[in-house]
Amino acid sequence: MSYLEKEMQQEEFVAKELDKGDFGHKLLFIGLAQTGKSSIIKVVFEGLKPEETSEVLATVRYQRKLIDFSGYSLNVYDVGGQITYLEEAFVALRESIFSHLKTLFFVVDSSKINQLEEAKNYFKRALRNAEEYSKGAHIIVLTHKMDLIPDEKKEFTFNKITEFFEIDKYDNVNAFSTSIFDESIFEAIEETLS
Repeated sequence: MSYLEKEMQQEEFVAKELDKGDFGHKLLFIGLAQTGKSSIIKVVFEGLKPEETSEVLATVRYQRKLIDFSGYSLNVYDVGGQITYLEEAFVALRESIFSHLKTLFFVVDSSKINQLEEAKNYFKRALRNAEEYSKGAHIIVLTHKMDLIPDEKKEFTFNKITEFFEIDKYDNVNAFSTSIFDESIFEAIEETLS
């Protein structure tokens, strides 16, 4: 039996356990590479200082962590944003990655406008998978790294990204402007849990 087959069997077991409610709310963080997904998880759920995130390594494949947060038991998935890992999540592991979601966080680097087209394509795929495997899940677009955008352009940038992603077209999709260097990321995540 190959390594990938063993991993997929393990994921099927985890998915069945999730059905029983043993792992709490499942949160999925997904998006292109270097958008800040792992840093969000480290800062919000693990108490890392934002200044220390420059040492956070890129996620290989995906990571899953069980976390107690603000009275919630969370099952947090972090999918590596390199194309190889995204494609694996969207194809070979899609059922286990996208099943039983409470919330899907699609993270976009607000400072990399040149990546929006590619990000939008993965966002649409994520929506389709969430619809197929987790009907009723909350979908949140985080226009992240807003600390890199000048204050006078933050609102414009947020509006352009949400317009480009056609957020208004979907009933179950919301967007938040976020940074790990202020309370915005905590507010976005806590609002989605309540």
